[in-house]
Amino acid sequence: MASVAAAGDFAHRSGAHKWYVAAVLCAAHTIAVIDRFIMVLVTEPVRAAMQLSDTQLGLLQGTGFAILYCGFAVPLGCIADVVNRRNLIMLGLALWSMATVGAAFATSFETLFAARILVGLGEACLVPAGMSLLAAYFPPAQLARGTAIFGLGANFGYGFAFLGGGAVLAGVQAAGGLALPGLDPLVPWQALFFVAGVAAIPVLLLFLWMREPPRAHAVESAWRGQLASLREGVGYLLGNMRAYAPFLVVGSCTATTGYALTSWSASLLVRLQGFTTAEAGQLIGIIGIVAGPMGTIAGGVLLDRLRAGGVPGAPLLVMALGAVISLTTAAGLVAAPGVPLATLALVLFIFNSTLVLPSLYVGMQMLTPDRFRGVAASFNMMTYTLCGLGLGPTTVGLLSDSLSGARGLGVAVVIVEAVMAAIIIPVALRSRRAFHARMTEVDGA
Repeated sequence: MASVAAAGDFAHRSGAHKWYVAAVLCAAHTIAVIDRFIMVLVTEPVRAAMQLSDTQLGLLQGTGFAILYCGFAVPLGCIADVVNRRNLIMLGLALWSMATVGAAFATSFETLFAARILVGLGEACLVPAGMSLLAAYFPPAQLARGTAIFGLGANFGYGFAFLGGGAVLAGVQAAGGLALPGLDPLVPWQALFFVAGVAAIPVLLLFLWMREPPRAHAVESAWRGQLASLREGVGYLLGNMRAYAPFLVVGSCTATTGYALTSWSASLLVRLQGFTTAEAGQLIGIIGIVAGPMGTIAGGVLLDRLRAGGVPGAPLLVMALGAVISLTTAAGLVAAPGVPLATLALVLFIFNSTLVLPSLYVGMQMLTPDRFRGVAASFNMMTYTLCGLGLGPTTVGLLSDSLSGARGLGVAVVIVEAVMAAIIIPVALRSRRAFHARMTEVDGA
C-alpha cells in the first residue's frame, strides 16, 4: 500500500523537523563547497612546496574533482532513490572530508590529485540525495523555501573557503605551524586542508538526529523502475540532441568563463597585485559573500522579466550578455594598475558569474517535458561541470605554462575568456528563435 500511504504522508510532512533537515543539509553543502574551493586558495603555496606547473595546478583545481563528481552524479541519483538517503550522504561526507584531511599530508602531485578525485566522488551524492530528502520532507508549497536553505550552503561555503581560509592561513603562519601530537607541525597550506576536513565532524553528528522518511514506492521494485526511467530519459535527450545542442554548447562555455577565472582568482591577486595568500583569500571571500548572492538574485529577476516581456530565447540572451561582461571584467582585472581597480573588476566578474546561473539552470528545463526534467537537469549539470570545472582551470594552466613573464597567467585567462565569448555570442544569438519555438512546443504538449 505504498508504505501505508507513505506513513500518513510522513506525519503530515514531518512538522518542524523538516527545517532541521534543511539546516543540516545546508551545513553539509557549506562543508562541500569549502572542501571544493580551498585548493584555489592555496594554489600558490602548494605550487612552491611541490614545484608544480600551472597545468598541474589546473588539474588539481578542476579536473581531479570533476572526473568522478560528474561520472557518478546520475548513478548516485538513482541509488538515492532506493537506499537510506541520510546514510548515503553521511558516507559521502565522511569520504570527502577524509580525502581533504589526506590532502594535508600529500607529498606529490599524484597523491594530491588522488585526494581531489576522492573529494569529487564523495560530494557527488550530496545534491541528488539531499534534494530527494527535501522533496520527501517538504510539501510542494514549502519546497522552494527548503531548497533555498539548502542552496545557501553554496554561498556560505564559497565565502568561508576564502574568508575563513585566509584567516586560518594567517593564524597558522603567525603561530609557526599547526602542532599535531606525534607529527611535525603542519605548514599553513597543510593546516588549512586539515582544518577544513575535520570541520565535517560536527556536521556528521548532526545527521544522527535526522530521520529517514518513508518511501512512497516499493524499494524492491524501484531499481528496475529507476533503470527504465533513466534509459527512457537518456533516450529522449539523445533523440532530440539537435534541439539541445546549441543550449548545451552555450551553457558549457558559460560555465568555463566562470571557472577559468575564479579558479585562478587567488593566484592572480598574488602574482599581479602582490597580495599574500591570506590577504587574497579574505578579499575574495568578502566579494563572494556580497556580490555572489546579489548576482544570483539579479539574474533570476532579469530572466523572469525578459520571459514576461516575450523576449525569444531569454536564457541564451542573458548568457551572451554574460560572455561580454566576463571578457571585459577579466581583461580589466589583468590590466588593472592597482588594487582598487583590480578589486572593482573582480567584484563585477563574480557578480556576473552568478548572474548567468539562473539561465544556465532553467534553460534546460524550458526545453524538456516534465517527465524527463530530472534526467535533463543531471545531464546539464554533468556537461557544464565537466567542461567548466574539468577543462577551464586546466586550459588556463596549459596556456600559462606556454607563456612567459609575470603576466602569463593573466593573459591565459583573457585568451580563454575571449575564445569562449567568440563561441557563446554567435551560437546564442543564432539559436534564440529555435529555442523559443522548442519551448513553445514543450509548453503546448
